[in-house]
Amino acid sequence: MKLVKVVLLGMLALLSGGCSLLFGGKEEPVDFWQPVLSPDGRFLAYVAKPSGAQVYGLYVLDLETNVERLLVQMSQDVIYPSWSPDGTKLAFIGMQEKDNWDLFVVEVESGQVRRLTTDSALDVNPSWAPNGVIVFNSNRDGAWAAWAINPDGTGLRKLSFSRSKS
Repeated sequence: MKLVKVVLLGMLALLSGGCSLLFGGKEEPVDFWQPVLSPDGRFLAYVAKPSGAQVYGLYVLDLETNVERLLVQMSQDVIYPSWSPDGTKLAFIGMQEKDNWDLFVVEVESGQVRRLTTDSALDVNPSWAPNGVIVFNSNRDGAWAAWAINPDGTGLRKLSFSRSKS
């Protein structure tokens, strides 16, 4: 039975253009990452680097019209988009200074971006709570912990204990 599954998967991979992992060959570059569906299911947000682009930008695809829109482009990559509970904003991580990832929020309709954190620590993995607070990881006190901040940049607070580096 296992052999049948392997053969069927192999045939499917060949029919869909091949699979470099299983059959060797050239692996195509992936320029579409971290897709997240809006709360109403109408939009897909993701980071992408179209052909010729130097950095990843934040895009939104309207799933009803199939229209793609570049929402945020910065001088460095943007990563980890996360929808607000009401679907009007996206939190994401961006870099303004070299090797300093910070938390940002963008209004989906207007494209207006607000920088929420400026600490020299790494602020990553944003996730919206149902009450609208953004939870994220940071090593701002020397060790990784969970933090929270309001989408207007106020109310920064540590939620968890810090884990030691060992």
